[in-house]
Amino acid sequence: MYIRRVTVENIKSFQGEHTFELQRGVNFFVGDNNSGKSTVLEALLFMFEGPSQTKWTPETFYCAHADGRTRVEVDIAGGVDQLVQQDKFAILADFVFDVDGVPTLRLERSSELREVVQGKKTRNVDVKAVCFWHPERGQFENVTGIDARVKAIFDFEAVWADAHPGDHIDFANNKTLGRLLDVAFKRFVTTDLWEDLSKAHSRAFGPDEEGSFTAEAERLAGGLKGLVDEQYGSANYRFNFGLPDSNVFMKQGSLYVDDGSGETLITGKGTGMQRAVALGLIQLYARSTALVEDGSATPLILMLDEPETWMHPSAQLRLGDALNRIGEREQVFIVTHSPYLIRKFLPGRHLLTVLSGKSLERRIDSSTAFGILGVGEPTWGEINYRAFGVCSSDFHNELFGYVQRHIESQKTNGKAAGNKEIDNFLSQKGVPVDRVWVLTPSYDAYDATLPMYVRNSIHHPENDANDPVTDVDLRESIEHLVRVVESIASTP
Repeated sequence: MYIRRVTVENIKSFQGEHTFELQRGVNFFVGDNNSGKSTVLEALLFMFEGPSQTKWTPETFYCAHADGRTRVEVDIAGGVDQLVQQDKFAILADFVFDVDGVPTLRLERSSELREVVQGKKTRNVDVKAVCFWHPERGQFENVTGIDARVKAIFDFEAVWADAHPGDHIDFANNKTLGRLLDVAFKRFVTTDLWEDLSKAHSRAFGPDEEGSFTAEAERLAGGLKGLVDEQYGSANYRFNFGLPDSNVFMKQGSLYVDDGSGETLITGKGTGMQRAVALGLIQLYARSTALVEDGSATPLILMLDEPETWMHPSAQLRLGDALNRIGEREQVFIVTHSPYLIRKFLPGRHLLTVLSGKSLERRIDSSTAFGILGVGEPTWGEINYRAFGVCSSDFHNELFGYVQRHIESQKTNGKAAGNKEIDNFLSQKGVPVDRVWVLTPSYDAYDATLPMYVRNSIHHPENDANDPVTDVDLRESIEHLVRVVESIASTP
């Protein structure tokens, strides 16, 4: 089960309504600083966890420049039929409907105060209530009451760039560390050590052992019976102290580290080490059997905000591999400025969302078709161009070479494609022949397309008879070549 679509309306810098299509598995978000990448993740947590006195308040979360409501809408897909078969979610069965042939639940949380007629009752709905879309009645209805059941649909683990990383070294069983320990605990209860602990627990808490804790509790129960019988009627009382489960043990858990200066709690170490440990646990989880053994558990949604911070390039590449493994079973969101992480993008399986501009001028572009050169993964040049809007001579060379190889593949004489052939092909694809390239030392000249002009400038820096290529020239030429390459790639 995963989040297929999220719509945000008047949240932080998002003025008006903006929709993000999401992918099962790994979703990358890139763009300028303050373009709203992390806000998308916050919107999801706002939907499922709800506002509090300190989080997602109108002062900090609502768009300051908007007059209308603040709203988040989410579509859940991929397993909702199984979800509503569970007793606690059975009430949502009538709210499942098809979107493009996929069973879907649609949720909304809105700041708008309104009345909703549900059956014979009228309910007041505000931002504290999550509503579900009813396909037959054509309205959002609050049928779950408080948010407890909504919070139980997914387990979210968010590692924020500006948060204290020690907050994410969490022993709760819905977090990565807790899941790892829980799987280990399930193995532990099959050992002789656990059997010995069980016997010791029975002695310490058994009613037949003199001086046991339960024997003391029985005396307390007897005293309680005497008092309550006099006031409310006769009844018997018994305390029971069963063998603790993994949750009890993990609540008492701590992680210590000794880096040569003495053992101390991880929370007492520097931010860099704490973040490294938190991300290391995520990578350990990717390699473990926890993903498999927790297959029936509540789906985990992992959110990483600029995880590359303090990580050298090779570590970023390893982290990317680990996130890919997690993405095979769980949904992963990565907000990043790192070309090393995006290097692990898998075309057709992952989604890249690029945010540019702000407010009403914001542009959102999403694609699963990274890697237009057909080499199985995006090149550095394409990563920097598509993800970060940076144009490079390397990417221009890659695109130009792709076009040249395509022309040569259509020839039967085995000869290389000449400049005139390449320009003719580009012209046929709609690239204008509007430049003049001057040769040295003869100073002969010929008409050329901008891509040919830029290519010659890159390969012949010694030629000073032509004007230098500007950043505007390079960008325009790359845009021409990208369009041509995409046209070639889409032709059977």
